[in-house]
Amino acid sequence: MKFDDLRGFIKYLEEESELVRIKEELSPEYEVPAAMKYMDQKLGSAVMFEHVKGYDIPVIGNLLGSRKRIRMALSAHGDLTAHYLHGTKKPIKAVLVESGPVRDITLTRDPDILRTIPVLVHHERDAGPYFTGAVLIAKDPDTGVRGMGIHRIQVKGKNRLGMLLYSPPLSHFFKRYEERGEAMDIAIVSGMDPVTYFSSVIWAPRGVDKFELAGGLKGEPIRLVKCQSVDLEVPAEAEFVLEGRVLPHVREPEGPFGEETGVYTAYDNPVAEIDVITCRKNPIYHGLMPFTREGCVLIGVSWEAENLKSIKKQFPQVEKAHISPLDFGQLVIQIDKKSEKDPKEVIDYALDLNPYTKSVVIVDMDVDLYDPKEVAWALSNRFQPDKDMVIKKGVAGSVIDPSASENHMTSKIGFDATRPLGQKEKFEKIRIPDGVLTKIEGIMKGYLSETSKR
Repeated sequence: MKFDDLRGFIKYLEEESELVRIKEELSPEYEVPAAMKYMDQKLGSAVMFEHVKGYDIPVIGNLLGSRKRIRMALSAHGDLTAHYLHGTKKPIKAVLVESGPVRDITLTRDPDILRTIPVLVHHERDAGPYFTGAVLIAKDPDTGVRGMGIHRIQVKGKNRLGMLLYSPPLSHFFKRYEERGEAMDIAIVSGMDPVTYFSSVIWAPRGVDKFELAGGLKGEPIRLVKCQSVDLEVPAEAEFVLEGRVLPHVREPEGPFGEETGVYTAYDNPVAEIDVITCRKNPIYHGLMPFTREGCVLIGVSWEAENLKSIKKQFPQVEKAHISPLDFGQLVIQIDKKSEKDPKEVIDYALDLNPYTKSVVIVDMDVDLYDPKEVAWALSNRFQPDKDMVIKKGVAGSVIDPSASENHMTSKIGFDATRPLGQKEKFEKIRIPDGVLTKIEGIMKGYLSETSKR
């Protein structure tokens, strides 16, 4: 099933019992985020807040907080990684349309962000309201190729923002704009269709338009409309768009902000000014609560596929890769080991692939790498620290890792949790016979179905 906009996906989630509606009035300062976190921990569902204090705008959260909902968003059947790799192999160019719902309402004179949008204050020491699930769009100043990504954005005044521009391609774009002494046109989009939103965090090669990757995953072109005040295009069915520019050679304190890593970080960061806000009639605001499963899962599905594609080119014996839903800094790799050297060579290669990856665990084919309990079992039963651990120093790390050095260099660790070749019987994992499992699964599904109806 394909979704043209956020609203269609919300409706589908509700039909599939993947959405909870909250009727009580909650404040956008701490209360809505706290409820998002609670629902993530207790139920794992998406959540819609119908009454947000001070606004007539509902807030949706935990939208893609599970692999199941990402599978729904991408209309994926079978292996999710295979579906992703197939779709991104065949990009489809976006199409420009004359108009769309995101142009229903336009605020051009003296726009006031917080009077218009219920931007959330998430954690106790946060410096103020932050866009966390909005997608930032800009163009390469040399080629005109669009880039987009989710970057934390602090609301500092009526139309003034501070933002962390660390990740490519936008960080590279802005560097070149500053070298020319020019402002960088930006559009900040909240409330995209789920495929385009998912595609915004894909770790794409330089020069790749992520709207084309989104089209490939969706199986049809993404519809875009031109912005009114900047030379950019945005999804026609989005909920909100803020148009403006990042000022060259201006830095101001930004933060502290409670990051995905579970700690507060603060920097001197670039500043943007907003000139135009457009939105749909009766818009919905899409928020993302940091340090919940959504951040890990949203990033994990595409990044693990891209990591796998790169690793398999060097090591065909690698079968699968998985970024932990508990911590996007941990990469688990499943390998059909042919040599005792294989795990450590894969670890050495994988630790350099992504600055956010801080640990790599290698497991055998009989370990379910998607199950944290099984990965923990492999570490307890097939790993000896004195000979199966790899520590790599002086590696590029993440800007949001508080333990990294000032220039974001770090050390990383790898764990070879594979059994020694030739010792299968000694390290054999206990299991129930396949025939028995098939019979019992058929019986138990009936009981589960009856229970869910009650």
